[in-house]
Amino acid sequence: MVTYVCLGLLFLFVSINVIRYRSKQKQAPSPEQLSKLVLSILKSSGQRDRE
Repeated sequence: MVTYVCLGLLFLFVSINVIRYRSKQKQAPSPEQLSKLVLSILKSSGQRDRE
C-alpha cells in the first residue's frame, strides 16, 4: 500500500515537472518574425556605427 502511495507521488511530481518544462519551452519564431528581428538588429547596429 505504501508503495502505491510513493508511486502516485512520483507520478504526480514527474507530471508537474513535465508541464512546467513544456510551458517554459520557447516556441520557434516564424520566418516573418525572424525577418523583423534581423531588420531591427541591422538598424540598431547601423545607428551605433554613426554615433
